[in-house]
Parts: sequence; structure tokens; C-alpha cells
Amino acid sequence: MIKLYVLGFVGNLGTKVLIEEKQDELLKQFNQEFITHINNQIEESLSKDGFNPSLIMSSCEEVVDYEQIGKGGILTALWKLCDRNKWGLKFSLRKIPILQGTIEIANYFDLNPYRLLTDNAFIIACEFVGADIIRPQCRGEVYEPFYEIGDITNERKRVRIDGETEAFLTKDYKDEVDKVIPNYTKNKGA
Repeated sequence: MIKLYVLGFVGNLGTKVLIEEKQDELLKQFNQEFITHINNQIEESLSKDGFNPSLIMSSCEEVVDYEQIGKGGILTALWKLCDRNKWGLKFSLRKIPILQGTIEIANYFDLNPYRLLTDNAFIIACEFVGADIIRPQCRGEVYEPFYEIGDITNERKRVRIDGETEAFLTKDYKDEVDKVIPNYTKNKGA
């Protein structure tokens, strides 16, 4: 059985961009303390040494494959990972690590936070070989934050669970930041 894990917080870079580019507008809805707090959390998530894909792939036999989360957020990264490997999957949106401030800022702009630009975060597919494996431990190093979000399936369907509802993951490489700041990802090479 192959399980999917996320390392890092999704939507972090998109949130940072929205704060930088639309701070005056955000201050109409949120106070400066909130903006400063979420910005500090984002900066911390972007500055962590985090995950070294080549180290993990070369030293952890449990890791089957990985995908860096970037433009289009985690939903695009999940699609790419599964498409490349011809996998189906079933995952829960509620299990995906995302900062509350990212959700609130995305909601303010009517954006899907799971399709926001992300940096320093990865999806990792690990062969599950026993109840002891909670996260890959490579050469004694434990990677945090590390969250299990779902499983690879034998079917080609890509199912996401939103609370009590199931829906299909769709192929969409657009990033939500571009809805607020047109062509941002194209112009910045994201």
C-alpha cells in the first residue's frame, strides 16, 4: 500500500504574495496584528531547510516518488504525481496542512486555498510497510511538519473527500493568485 504525505504548508507563497501586493485591501478586513502574525508564519514556513528530495529518494526505501508543490497548489501537484505514475488516489482536504491565515485570506478573495502558489512543500508517496511508519526517517532525520493525507488506489479515479462529500480531482494547472493579480505566475516565472 502506498500512502501520500505532505511536508510543509500549502498555499504559503500565494498568501505571501497576496499580503505583499494587496496589503491595503486586506487591512480593510483584517487588523495589522493578524496580517503580521500570518506573514511571520508564512516566512517561517518558507525559510525552513525542509525537505531534500534527492537525499530522501536516495536514502529512504519507503519513498516511491514525490512532487514539489508549486504553481496551482497541492491539487495540481497531486494531479501531476498521479498522472506521471498512472495512479488513482483518495485523499482528504481536511488532512492537508494549511495555515488558518491562508484559508482566511483565500476566502476574502474568494480563492481556493488548495490551488494557491506554494513553495518549500512536497507530496511524498511512501510504501506503507507497517504500523510503525508515521513519517520517513532518513539517516536519523525526521521531517516536520509531515501529514498523511490519503492513499494511492488501484483504480484510475482520483477522489478527494471534502468533509462528508466525495468529488473527483480535476486537471487544472491554473493558480488562484492570478485571479487577484493577473498573470502573476507567468510574469514571475512561477
